[in-house]
Amino acid sequence: MSGANNILVDTNLIILGIGGDSHVRKLLEGRTIFISVITEIELLSIQFQDSQDERLMRDFISNCFIIDLDTEVKRYTIQIRKKQKVKLPDAVIAASSLVKKLPLFTADKGFGKITGLNVVLI
Repeated sequence: MSGANNILVDTNLIILGIGGDSHVRKLLEGRTIFISVITEIELLSIQFQDSQDERLMRDFISNCFIIDLDTEVKRYTIQIRKKQKVKLPDAVIAASSLVKKLPLFTADKGFGKITGLNVVLI
């Protein structure tokens, strides 16, 4: 799955991009975007004030590849949680990145402490 334009994007960057952050939008432009099923759940759980914003989010998600919780992602998630104090959602996102060999684009510095994770901090 790894490739120069393939990236896994954390929830916070998507929210920033949808919110109009031009730096994030440029960064994601022209890339193949993968998200964890956790990110999908987090994004669809947002209480949107405007139905147009919710449609925009759903359209964005429909153009992403979703990484589900398969056996390997679960195994890596457990390993991460046993070794480090990481919240479950972040551990699943990190495990998805590791299993699929995709760099994780995020604004969350906490991911930097996870061993072996290719983190691109924005």
